[in-house]
Amino acid sequence: ATFGSYGWSGEAVGLMNTALEDMKIELIEEGLRLKYVPDQHKLEECVEMGRRIGKRVHESIPRKG
Repeated sequence: ATFGSYGWSGEAVGLMNTALEDMKIELIEEGLRLKYVPDQHKLEECVEMGRRIGKRVHESIPRKG
């Protein structure tokens, strides 16, 4: 997933997603585009996205057993 704050066009997240896909990197999330300075609600969205990504990464680690 990619994320970014923007003040004008907001295209960076889409461009970064495309670059990752071109490198055959699986996108776990679509990403977040935040306009200007994020408020508390948007910051909470970032934290939740981070938790979801962390959970997916943790689940993908092979377990010995």
